Amino acid sequence: MTDTVGLIGTGAMGSALLKRINLAGGTAQAYDINADALAAAVKDGAKGAGSPAEAVAGVEIVHVFVRTDDEVIDVMTRSDGVLAGAEEGALVLLHSTIMPATTKRIAAQAAERGVTAIDAPVTAVPRVVAAGDAVFLLGGDDASVARAKAALEPLGKGVWHFGPIGSGNVAKIAKNFINGAERVVLAETLNMVEAGGVDLATFLEMAVAEDGGSTLSRWERAFDLVGNHAKPRPASNLMNKDVGLAARLAEVEGVASPLAHIAADTAAVWVAGWEAEKSR
Repeated sequence: MTDTVGLIGTGAMGSALLKRINLAGGTAQAYDINADALAAAVKDGAKGAGSPAEAVAGVEIVHVFVRTDDEVIDVMTRSDGVLAGAEEGALVLLHSTIMPATTKRIAAQAAERGVTAIDAPVTAVPRVVAAGDAVFLLGGDDASVARAKAALEPLGKGVWHFGPIGSGNVAKIAKNFINGAERVVLAETLNMVEAGGVDLATFLEMAVAEDGGSTLSRWERAFDLVGNHAKPRPASNLMNKDVGLAARLAEVEGVASPLAHIAADTAAVWVAGWEAEKSR
């Protein structure tokens, strides 16, 4: 990896990445809007900078680890931002979970200055990043991704390239949606179980013991890939009866379960499609 890199954002994720940079034999010129976070990074070996522009001066690789779309736009484009200080030919890795359109906007502005910016979000929490088990999801052209891989492979355990600019953002948002939606569904389910008078601890013990693995881990049973489209496979009873029963149970017990009703409606559409195919 490049000996000295720029690091914008030294919060929980940025500071975890800094540990990996240090272990890989690199150093970082760092900036954070939070003085305490920057001071902690300096204590961990980074060279503190007074602005994003100063942090990226003279480096080939820049890691941006701020939280929101607006924060990415700000640190990249303000008068003392990354693009104001980055050297021509520098590669900026946008690690934040943001919209693809934001990355494309930043990439276009960067290109005008002879700088390359690509999406490189991370599927990991800080302790996982610090342990060296981060996985980076990249979007960009092959040449830029090759440079990014050389910089990132020493810092984590995996690098995936999904396609053009923004595709890494799509993959990250979609992956997080699976995790977040699962929690919401489980919350609705537990409310339903509680309202039905069932002991939650016993229910959870049974559900874990009888779990056949997440749908994601065995997606081939649930979907057929037709080209680049996922086509739901018929599921007897589960979709044509049981999902609807869950929505009805929630109604009977007086539990607010909007996802259960949406799932029941979607299942009904799938079942109708399967029946129509059988009748052809």
